Amino acid sequence: MRAIMLAVGLVFAATAPVWAADRKIEDFYGRYLGQGTELRVDPGAPLGRPAQKRMSEVIIEPAKGEDGFIISWSTLRSKKGNENVAEADVKTYHQTFRATPNPGVFTDITSGDPLKGAATSWARIHDKTLSIVMVQLDPDGGYFVTHYDRTLTAKGMDVRFTRIENSKIVRAVQLSLAKGSMPLRH
Repeated sequence: MRAIMLAVGLVFAATAPVWAADRKIEDFYGRYLGQGTELRVDPGAPLGRPAQKRMSEVIIEPAKGEDGFIISWSTLRSKKGNENVAEADVKTYHQTFRATPNPGVFTDITSGDPLKGAATSWARIHDKTLSIVMVQLDPDGGYFVTHYDRTLTAKGMDVRFTRIENSKIVRAVQLSLAKGSMPLRH
């Protein structure tokens, strides 16, 4: 009986990668809206300080004229971290990615040579997560890494943002976004 159970287990283990196949970029297309908070990453930060809330919109769509996709995202956060302040910072970003010969791997069409001071960025799909990484070096050899994991959920996607500067995590944000309708284009 143990031999049969072992054989069945090996068959399931051998076929598991087929069942856990990575999603396609088309699975991520759409508009996602939601909010989240900045996570406490500095152990020296005051414990009583409330986590800063953020609102975000992410739009992922096919890139016209490219075998790839465009991602646009906006983040809104109150200035000075005070939720009662009527002023807010809004930052919007756009990136266009082109498919590479490797399935599920894309390169930013504006990527440059990090050793010459230009940022380089790529995207990769693994399971149900679209990860986007950007690396940039400063003239003294220090480095900055921006990493986004956008994981599909039943209602939309969860986003985990991490910013690393010279091996130290300086910012991390966790967001939950619901899938909504695409904005009207003019």
